[in-house]
Amino acid sequence: MAQRHWFYLVLPLLLITALTFRTSYPWLLDPKLGEAATIFDWCVFVPLIYAVCYRNMPRRALAVRTLAMVCGGIWIAAKIVPDQAETILSELGWVRGLGIAVLAVFEGVAFVAVLRILFGSEPDAVALERQGIPPLLVKFLLAEARFWRWVWLRLRSMK
Repeated sequence: MAQRHWFYLVLPLLLITALTFRTSYPWLLDPKLGEAATIFDWCVFVPLIYAVCYRNMPRRALAVRTLAMVCGGIWIAAKIVPDQAETILSELGWVRGLGIAVLAVFEGVAFVAVLRILFGSEPDAVALERQGIPPLLVKFLLAEARFWRWVWLRLRSMK
């Protein structure tokens, strides 16, 4: 498990490093360099590490999740950089909003695709796994779909 999902073992170390950087960096002397380094770390480096860890994931799912990591990176960078040192981040807010809007569209399309697979004539576990859904979650989704199908059939037979 740790060999496949090593990103989540590295992430706490990255967060501790970022918090240490926040407290030890001389923000008053060179705020732009500290802000640029923080933005690079959380919007380029961390998403790149994520992409390397999950490079075997389907390309579309990896792209969407990496975009989510970049949006989250902007948020984390804004929390790490002190307010008085923000120059670039104050202008990057619209990028995060745009990224979240794109993610919402992709997630909506993925949600419809999952519903079609789940509630189609023959639910297909392999098709769900190709969408990037973990196998254990696929089992739960199929069980829930069977339950709601059973409820629907019972309600229709009562008429």
